[in-house]
Amino acid sequence: MKRLLIPPLLGFGFLVSGFGFSQDEKPGWLESYTDPDFGSKITWITGDPGGVIPTIDGTWGNVVRHGYSKEAVWNADNSLLLLRRNEAWPAWLFLDGKTYAPLFGRNDIPGVEARWHPKRPDVMVFVKNDTLGFWHVREDKTEVAATFAGYSELHIGPWEGNLSADGKRIVLAGKKAGKSIAFAYDFSTKKKYPDLALTGVTLDWASISASGKFVVINGNITGGDRGDQSQVYDLEGKKIGKPWTEYGRPSHYDLTIDADGNDIAVGGSKSKLDDGHVIKRRLSDGKVTVLTPSGYASHVSTRNVDLPDWAFVTYQQRTENWPPYVDEVVAVKLDGSHTVKRIAHMRTRETDYLTQAHAIPSPDGKRVLWASDWEAEKGRPIGVLVAELPTGRGPK
Repeated sequence: MKRLLIPPLLGFGFLVSGFGFSQDEKPGWLESYTDPDFGSKITWITGDPGGVIPTIDGTWGNVVRHGYSKEAVWNADNSLLLLRRNEAWPAWLFLDGKTYAPLFGRNDIPGVEARWHPKRPDVMVFVKNDTLGFWHVREDKTEVAATFAGYSELHIGPWEGNLSADGKRIVLAGKKAGKSIAFAYDFSTKKKYPDLALTGVTLDWASISASGKFVVINGNITGGDRGDQSQVYDLEGKKIGKPWTEYGRPSHYDLTIDADGNDIAVGGSKSKLDDGHVIKRRLSDGKVTVLTPSGYASHVSTRNVDLPDWAFVTYQQRTENWPPYVDEVVAVKLDGSHTVKRIAHMRTRETDYLTQAHAIPSPDGKRVLWASDWEAEKGRPIGVLVAELPTGRGPK
């Protein structure tokens, strides 16, 4: 593979070296290697297609991976790790969160969607039709948290929503009387907040903010031929500011709280204003801060809920047009200082949905996981790599 040589990036103090790989042979299951440029220990945590999954009598599929960059894979105390897309049996694989040894599998889940609870390690929050509940994954038992009569097709997002950082609030989107709606719900007070009528909106997803104070919806809000627009509301349904009508400013974003206590959206901006740079956008007033001076960022995750003021960014692009981050996962400081900690090369070649890396950190920010095809020309098989950040080099 050709090595890309790019001059050092001013202001960052470390050398850009592109595809400086020395690990040519794909690792075996649970084998590790060290990234030659960044020093991270990287482990391949999935087995070969058709192979037996030890201890749970399952089979590794041709695709084994996590869901999306905003869908936490580690539980609250980092003891469990979920890979919910095994194209064999069982479909959901629960691994030891630190050794990556298979622990148990689930082929049927209690709802259409489920998310790790950010404070209860053995619990996932699920939704099914009009019911919101808790799934105790080790015992495979459920309990109903709330039922919403008259509502249907409820989702957490769909697919891109999360709970608030304290686990107390959630936003559900679905139908009532055939019309699209979204609403917030508080687990601790058992309060359902008013419906947001999404008339005229082609909804992509809806979510509670990290603080639990705001509802964010994303989709085609103002019409035209482009979506990727967002609107912020308070819990009672009052609009906060105007919709973000710039195209993808930001896009593929996650929600978190910065060091100043502000609810923010962090993502790569597709707008010509930013040209792929990572930005944060304050939910209260729409103020934008550019976080990186170069692009082109793919996906952002802030599931590192116990590591404040950092975001983990996937750079899946592989050309010299957008240096210096080529096929890399990095951590970006959210304070506007343009501080970037480079973590690992991802070895992810293709870009169809299942081969998108969708890097996502552990809650404590000490590890980051992504999907990889290991340079396969047709993008299969797909497995999972985990990088442990080197001591003294990772975000603190």
